Amino acid sequence: MKLTSEIVKALQGCIEDGFDSVSEFAKFANVSTNTVTKYLRGESASIREDTWKRIQPLLKLYHPKGKKSEPHHKPLELSSDEKILLDAFNDLPEDVQRQKLMEIIDIAKRYNRKKFALKTLG
Repeated sequence: MKLTSEIVKALQGCIEDGFDSVSEFAKFANVSTNTVTKYLRGESASIREDTWKRIQPLLKLYHPKGKKSEPHHKPLELSSDEKILLDAFNDLPEDVQRQKLMEIIDIAKRYNRKKFALKTLG
C-alpha cells in the first residue's frame, strides 16, 4: 500500500486524539514503534499489507476516504447488552482486549462485505 500524505495525516490525527504516544498507538495496533515513526516521518514509501490490516481500522475516522463521524451533542446511551459487553471487555487483560478488538473488526469487515455482495446481487 502506498504511503500517502492523507494516510500520514490520518495516522497523526489518530495518535494525537486517541493515544498518549506513538508507542502506545503502536502497542495497541500490534506494530513496531519504529515502523510507525518511519511512516510519520515519511521515511517509507509504502506500508506492508499485514501492517496496513492492523492500523487501517484505527485510521478509518481520520482518513478522508473513511467515514466521517459526527460529534455527539448529548451523552451516549448504551443498551443493557452493550453495558454488559463493555464491562466484560474491561475485565480482560490489555493484550486480550487488543486481540478481541481485532477479531471483532475482522468479523465486521467480513459481514459488511457479505451484506454488500448480497445487496448488489439481489
